[in-house]
Amino acid sequence: MSKFSLKETTNKRYILFYNKKPFRTFKGKSIFVFKIKSKSAFIKKISNEFTHKNSNFIKLLFFSNDIDKKYRKVIIDDILNYIDTDTVCFRNHNENQLKKLEIKRWDHYLDFCDKYLSLDFHINNSIIFKKQKKKIHNKIFKIISSMNNYTLSAFYFLVTVTNSIIITLNLVFNNTNIDLAWEDSNLEYEYNQKLWGKDDEFAEKFLLKKSFFIDIINFISFFDREIYEG
Repeated sequence: MSKFSLKETTNKRYILFYNKKPFRTFKGKSIFVFKIKSKSAFIKKISNEFTHKNSNFIKLLFFSNDIDKKYRKVIIDDILNYIDTDTVCFRNHNENQLKKLEIKRWDHYLDFCDKYLSLDFHINNSIIFKKQKKKIHNKIFKIISSMNNYTLSAFYFLVTVTNSIIITLNLVFNNTNIDLAWEDSNLEYEYNQKLWGKDDEFAEKFLLKKSFFIDIINFISFFDREIYEG
């Protein structure tokens, strides 16, 4: 029998217990769980992850519950900093195979953001850098500000791993799958690897990065998907 349990505090809002005592973050905060798809699946998952050293699931759980009003603003500001440097918006200025791949594999992410979220991103095709419009910043701020701490945490780490708010938005709104999102966010790495060969040291770091990416998706899959204004 699991030593973990969930006790309801309000309607479908629970506190996580371990050995009949509140299970706390490293900062001593109680863990509140809400909008979960299955209580039994969540308990089974955390019971299993508790036995693993450096579990990303538990790290994300702690991170989400340690967010206060002040740190929430820091996270949102960090996400917004990626708007003008989004991988999808920077294209190879030479007419080569890489640019063809960028058009083929990235443009549909932009099309979705434009059509369903009214986010008309500018593409930088030359060495002359152009920032995105202010209305894009305002729109993304509105979307992420409405997220609960679990979704915001997942969104934040997905953006840092993919270097792309655009691909992350497509993931959150279910417009792409995990494999495609990962491959497309690492298009340039894939292209250079085929062109120049494999770097074993970097490949090892790349696998760790991919593992974290998968763990983030797995983490957020335990919670009901939130609906945001498009």
